Amino acid sequence: MAELKVRDLSEQDLAGIESAAKRAHLSREAYLRELIHHDATDHLLSGDVSDLRELTKQMAIIIEQNTAAFQDLSKEIEQLHSLQQLR
Repeated sequence: MAELKVRDLSEQDLAGIESAAKRAHLSREAYLRELIHHDATDHLLSGDVSDLRELTKQMAIIIEQNTAAFQDLSKEIEQLHSLQQLR
């Protein structure tokens, strides 16, 4: 694996990293490794997330249209049933 050395890190930034690592129950090194990994791979997922958002919007429209069609069909069936009872 590759090794990385970061220079000139402020004490305030280091304290923030240590605090965040502690909250995540990770060593500082493990925390930074995860942080770097997520940042390095986020761009790979961004297109997929956009596609999923668009697909979700389209599916919501289809569900609304199907719900309206089902409600119309239910009303028609109720009306037919009422007419049959009158006969």
